[in-house]
Amino acid sequence: MAKKIFMTIWRNKWLTSHATTIDDFINTFEALARKFKEWREWGIQLLDNGGAKDDYATFIINNMDVAIKAGFTFKNGDGVEFLETLSGEEIQISKK
Repeated sequence: MAKKIFMTIWRNKWLTSHATTIDDFINTFEALARKFKEWREWGIQLLDNGGAKDDYATFIINNMDVAIKAGFTFKNGDGVEFLETLSGEEIQISKK
């Protein structure tokens, strides 16, 4: 059986919408750089090594524990936590 590939979609728009000073911009981008360096160390990759020309980037990993640690999870309306696979399957990881 093929290993599942877990994914998250990252949107670049509005990253600095809260910024009111140059320091706010610096802090935002430094925090993002730390996050992405950590993700790289954990083995997370960009789908097809693609960029974000449409303002969205899809990040993937085939390790469920890493996907959870990296925050790839989402909650449905009932507060149940899931991961999504690249094939569109939703895998429940917690109960409400």
